[in-house]
Amino acid sequence: MLQFYFLSIMLNLISGMILVYGKNLISSNTEKGNDDGDHFSNEIEENASGEKKNNSRTGVKNTMTTVFGENTIFDDKTFRLVLGILTMFVGLMKLLSVVHNDVPIVGDLLPAVAGLLGGFCLLVEFYRQNASDELKLPDFIQRLFVEDRRYLGILCIVAAILHFVFPDVLLL
Repeated sequence: MLQFYFLSIMLNLISGMILVYGKNLISSNTEKGNDDGDHFSNEIEENASGEKKNNSRTGVKNTMTTVFGENTIFDDKTFRLVLGILTMFVGLMKLLSVVHNDVPIVGDLLPAVAGLLGGFCLLVEFYRQNASDELKLPDFIQRLFVEDRRYLGILCIVAAILHFVFPDVLLL
């Protein structure tokens, strides 16, 4: 269905942008006294002369803040929960539904897998943030979905762009 084709592109792109440039809500809660999240998320303040000062230890500028403003909806945990659920649902539906004259399952494999992984990453983040007790994840899940989540975000963005530009290519 073409509706899932469009939703797959849009949700993979938004999820990827959040995973790459958004604030890591897990590290904000677990690291006491460190509110800057991961190295892509930091706060910018203005001093008395009007110059912007970067408060991050690494000096990387937060692109999400400069593009979308200070209080974006992308940093809202409920928005990320809904986005994670929708992204995983559309990824699953891309595996099950076929666009006219396309190969079942294999035809949309990359965007479907990217949607499933990106949505799961957002759901893990939401669950870890709202869990009452400390959740101990297996090492590979912790590393892939929490610490190195920006790589999954890049996969989601690349899958969305390739899926948009090359609609009839097998695996895209």
